[in-house]
Amino acid sequence: MKKFFQQSFITFFLILSIFFVQTQVSNATSDPSGAVGFLYKTNHPENQIDDSGYFNLKMTPGQKQKVSITLTNLGKKEVTVEVNLNGARTNSNGVLEYGKTKLDKDASMKFDFTDIVKGPKEITLPPESDKDLELEINMPETSYDGIILGGIQLQKVSDEEEKKENTGTTIINEYAYTIAMLLKENDTKVEPKMGYLKTYGTQPNGRNTITVDLANQATDLLEDLTVEVQIMPEKKDEVLYESKKTKMRMAPNSVLNYPVTMEGQPMVPGQYRAHVTANSGDKKWEWTEMFTITKEEADKFNREDIGMDQERGIDFKLVGMIVGGVIGFFLIMFLIIRFVTNKKSKKKKRMSKKR
Repeated sequence: MKKFFQQSFITFFLILSIFFVQTQVSNATSDPSGAVGFLYKTNHPENQIDDSGYFNLKMTPGQKQKVSITLTNLGKKEVTVEVNLNGARTNSNGVLEYGKTKLDKDASMKFDFTDIVKGPKEITLPPESDKDLELEINMPETSYDGIILGGIQLQKVSDEEEKKENTGTTIINEYAYTIAMLLKENDTKVEPKMGYLKTYGTQPNGRNTITVDLANQATDLLEDLTVEVQIMPEKKDEVLYESKKTKMRMAPNSVLNYPVTMEGQPMVPGQYRAHVTANSGDKKWEWTEMFTITKEEADKFNREDIGMDQERGIDFKLVGMIVGGVIGFFLIMFLIIRFVTNKKSKKKKRMSKKR
């Protein structure tokens, strides 16, 4: 019996060891130098404004122009590169995003980057060679104050052999280059302009949150932005939740989904007020707006909030079920072994009596 328990515990710890080894192996494959698979170099045209690594171009109304990026394949296998053109957006931390994203643009945007800049969906690089990726820019016919901002995302397409090699791994990291492109026609100063859109309950990253949507309605970057939000009941001045962030930036004509965490508290249906202030330089905006959280929304978010589960502490019912299951397993094994042992013992006694 002692040997049985020893073997059971050894098997249990072996399973745990395999799990952790697999996790470590998966995390160890995150070397970006081998994952990108190619190199790039931006080829600046004559209307490049500075020596930066991205495209910063001075254009004219209606101008059509081609620019190129040289891609280099140092390997001995052919490489296919996926090309994605994306308009610049603003994430919830007030950081500019140039890659592929579901972040919103504002209704004030007249010309999105993807309407102005076109290119192939992918490009194939022969082994140990260079190849130029050509992009075509078509500026609006009307004059334009401010900037048009976006990014070119370049990512290697995994071939069938690489997909087979990755089969069974817990985590597959993918890497891409993203090159910004800024287009402008003049140096006219654009007046900063912000707008309030809405406030609502949501659940990013599995935690109850109240989100305030603000819009940069100007055609230029909004720099050094500070946002402060206070959430209060409809008819009281008690501050339930608040948040303040500084040194943020917003892309032209983009939306900032500003989060106010509920710190693990349950979402309660009802009417609320959001008091919002925003500052950029000497500009200040302020709004006090009503919003509603419905019972359906509150129930749904409270069921799914992982922060609330953590705040509740240990789930003793779950722990009890696990412990009970383990005890039950060993008890069943004990009874089976005892039954088999007794059966063998009785059989030996019968054999000895016959003799």
